[in-house]
Formats: sequence, structure tokens, C-alpha cells
Amino acid sequence: MSTDRVIALLKDLEAAARMNAAPLPSGPAAEPEWQGMGFQVGGVRLVAPLEDIGEVIMLPRITRMPRVREWLLGLANIRGRLIPIVDLHLFLAMPPTQPVSRWRVLVVEDGDLVAGLLVEQLLGMQYFAERASEAVEAEQLGELGRYVCRTFRAGGRIFHEARLRSILRDDRFLNVAETPSQADSREFHGNAGI
Repeated sequence: MSTDRVIALLKDLEAAARMNAAPLPSGPAAEPEWQGMGFQVGGVRLVAPLEDIGEVIMLPRITRMPRVREWLLGLANIRGRLIPIVDLHLFLAMPPTQPVSRWRVLVVEDGDLVAGLLVEQLLGMQYFAERASEAVEAEQLGELGRYVCRTFRAGGRIFHEARLRSILRDDRFLNVAETPSQADSREFHGNAGI
């Protein structure tokens, strides 16, 4: 078979395929979608914008520090960088609901500030239609309400969007030194690792 004949056959096949092809479905335009990393603190489902989370790691070995608030667990060496590790349960006054084996650290950076935020469970990537968001009822979330900007309801589940970078810039977060009364009630145990 000559080259010209092969090309002619291919063109005929293409024309037949185009004539008999089903049209693409004409549905409504795709809805805008929002995505983020899901996690849990105190039994509350949260989701953070991907740009707020630099990485997710297992609970590292932590070196405790003297005379700091109890929510600052200490420092961890993460790839050669000393990063403060903060227990979000203690910082937000929320009791943990999952075993320590599920806990993860979300490394968050905002300019010159960096911290590892300890959460009780990672829930993976979450996707929501923009229309599924609604105003948050911050007063019902206690301390957490200060860092939540909206709520997503989808499939019977509720996720609150947490702005983790805003935690790093909060004056309460930046004030890690214990008051004298707090220092008296806690005993420092040196280089204890978690």
C-alpha cells in the first residue's frame, strides 16, 4: 500500500470519527472549587489553605525549654533548622480526642516567623465548592474562633477554615515567657524528649 493511500485512509477514518462522535456534555459551568489541608484539633475539623502549610511531619524529638508557657513544647531540629513546636490543644484550650500516634506537626512560615503546630490528626486534602462556605460563628469555637474565617458544609461534614499564619502573628502567641506564678506551678525537666 502506498504512502498516499495510507494517508487517504487515515483522513477518511478521521472524518468518519468526527461525524459519528458524540458531542461533549453541555452541563453547567464548573463551580469554583476551594482546596486545603484538613486536620483536627480537639475533635474539631479544620482546613487550612495550602499556602499556609510548608510541610507536614511526624512528631519529632523535642527539647524542652525552661520558663515558657506550657503550650510551647520546646524546640525540634527539622532538617537543620530549630523550630518551636506548639501544642495547639493547649494554646487553644481544647482537649485532645485522638491518641498521640495520630498526631502530626504542621510547619507554618510567615515571613521571619516559623513554628510547628501540633495537631491531633491529619485529614488529607479537602475540596469544597465555594458556594458551600458560610460565615463562621466564632463565639461557638472559643479561642479557636479568633483564627477561623469561614465554615464549609459538605456531605454532612463541617470544616472551619483556619488561618494558621494569623496564629504566628498573634501577640498571645508571640508572648511565650511564663509569668512568675506559672513558673512556680511547673517544674522544668531539662532535655526530656517527647
